[in-house]
Amino acid sequence: MFTAAFKSRFEKLTLYFGIATFILHAVIIFLLKLHFLDDKYFPENLFGNPFAALFSPFSSLLVYEVYLLIFYLRRSYTKSVAKQLEIMALILLRNCFKDVGQLTERKISLLQSELLKDMTGFVILLILVWLFYHLEAKRTELKYELTEAFVKLKERLSIFLLVIFFGLSFYSFSNWLIELIKYAENHAVLMDPSHIFYTEFFTLLTFVDVLLLLSSAKNLQNTILVIRNSGYVLATFLARVSFSLQGWERIVMVVIGGVMAVFMLWISRRSVFLEAEKKIE
Repeated sequence: MFTAAFKSRFEKLTLYFGIATFILHAVIIFLLKLHFLDDKYFPENLFGNPFAALFSPFSSLLVYEVYLLIFYLRRSYTKSVAKQLEIMALILLRNCFKDVGQLTERKISLLQSELLKDMTGFVILLILVWLFYHLEAKRTELKYELTEAFVKLKERLSIFLLVIFFGLSFYSFSNWLIELIKYAENHAVLMDPSHIFYTEFFTLLTFVDVLLLLSSAKNLQNTILVIRNSGYVLATFLARVSFSLQGWERIVMVVIGGVMAVFMLWISRRSVFLEAEKKIE
């Protein structure tokens, strides 16, 4: 599941799935506009505007990004954190297409819409992702030989996380479809599609990160690296908390998590820590 061949096949699968769901989503929307389908069966925020169809292909892209997060977790913790930031940025970007419908139909003003909040969060996170990769490319980290037990632990946790990823994806999507089918009967408020799967996944990812942190504390002699990894865990936790918030609070929490990740990577490479580590050696 972590081979280049599997990665390539999974990439093609998500591409085809994204195209198929986009076409299906768009067809349903246009059938609703032509009154061939009854709109009581479909919530307006997802099927009330043609731009909402763009929500589907971005959802497929996010699935592939989550796979890449797990793929890189077994190789580099820092790289997986970068993928976390990318996922949060893509979630905000995806929400923009869901939010723009009400705005284009003048049902709500820009200042009152979620579009402005999601766009602001996306731009800031994109800048933070750029900073993170810029710092990561420049670092010349001291190399420490990890024990065989720790390497095996990362492998096992990655496999475990991947199995949970596929199972949780199927469960979350199926459960949401059932709620969508029941929507016509009671018009109950559906769970925000942005929260489907990601709330549970980031909860699990936080605990996996803690396990890796506790294990790495025995394998890394460099104290600042342990502190850096602790900051990464906090960044993951803040991303998870953001799914429980709304409005600007949600955006602020996501941005704080991104700033935390960038700051921990930057501070861990300051000369004072590097010099101190060399003296210890």
